[in-house]
Amino acid sequence: MNPSEKDFELAKILVDHSVKVKAKEHVLITVSQDGMPLGKAVFIEVLKRGAYPMFDIEATGMSYAFFTEANDWQLNYVPEEVVKSKVAWADAYIRIYSEFNSRELAQIDPAKLAIRSKLMRPLMDPMIDSERWVLTYYPTPAMAQEAGVAYDWLKQFYFDSVLVDYKKMEKDLKSLEKMMDEGKEIHVVGKMTDLYVNIEGRTACACYGDCNIPDGECFLAPVTNGVNGEVYFDLPTLAYGTEVSGIHLHFKDGKVIKAAADKGEEALLKMLETDHGAKYLGEFAIGANFNIKRAMLNTLFDEKIGGTIHMALGRAYKSKKGGGENESAIHWDIVKDMRLSGSVLTIDGKVVLKEGKLLV
Repeated sequence: MNPSEKDFELAKILVDHSVKVKAKEHVLITVSQDGMPLGKAVFIEVLKRGAYPMFDIEATGMSYAFFTEANDWQLNYVPEEVVKSKVAWADAYIRIYSEFNSRELAQIDPAKLAIRSKLMRPLMDPMIDSERWVLTYYPTPAMAQEAGVAYDWLKQFYFDSVLVDYKKMEKDLKSLEKMMDEGKEIHVVGKMTDLYVNIEGRTACACYGDCNIPDGECFLAPVTNGVNGEVYFDLPTLAYGTEVSGIHLHFKDGKVIKAAADKGEEALLKMLETDHGAKYLGEFAIGANFNIKRAMLNTLFDEKIGGTIHMALGRAYKSKKGGGENESAIHWDIVKDMRLSGSVLTIDGKVVLKEGKLLV
């Protein structure tokens, strides 16, 4: 429970750099049980800034029980007034998530999960759209097991990934942001990939610790009907607790018209059936945190790997920079490893990313 020096160092980044807490503001700190050391450090730092923190403890290990025991009324009921009041009360939001079991939902019918997602998403959108929120995943033994690494190794990896110079990251990413702002078309070539993405008129957003920790990416929302071709995603991901890998998508006029996966194909297809917007891209991004070198089967980390790209099926962010219009109950990021031989990304014919190296 007692925070370490590194917990306090990260807490200061979350409070001062990410959400920029000011005196007399309201700060909602949502913490999963295993993230309490960092949660306490954030609580203390918010108090030191003269703001008012509210601790919202998120019990882990309850989801399986809910989805297996809830009747139809319970499944379709959300205490909207409670959720809305918490979101409306806060000026800034800090979420510290810790995995109890990333496969807890693997045996649950995805249709049930989609129902809850559709109910909860509109209630949480005001927080996301506020742009004063930040999310981090705190290391746990379960997260280490999922990644196939020792827990002690994971803790060191975590702090190496998150305790970086975000001011330098901002400076380094601005030239990439400018190129994406001015670009008209992205072309991605690689393993089973030949994809054209229309970005004309879109603005990009360089990310350097504002909403995600760890961070390091530059993203935008493609023109919704402007994605054509095929793309193969080399890195595995989770869809409601089910591992999905080797995802191969074909797009025509922005819409996924064919989808397959080497593993977890049923889960992939069910995600695509969530709603109309789930078959369209809400985000295209280039990962640029070169402190993160290996996949962890955790999207928050994997999408930031330097020299990768990722795309999100579903909802586009509504922010002025990086935002778009696609609507969906999901925002599902999938990562492609562009460090592999023959992988090239160009913007209007200019090579920007080649075999994992950023050339801007």
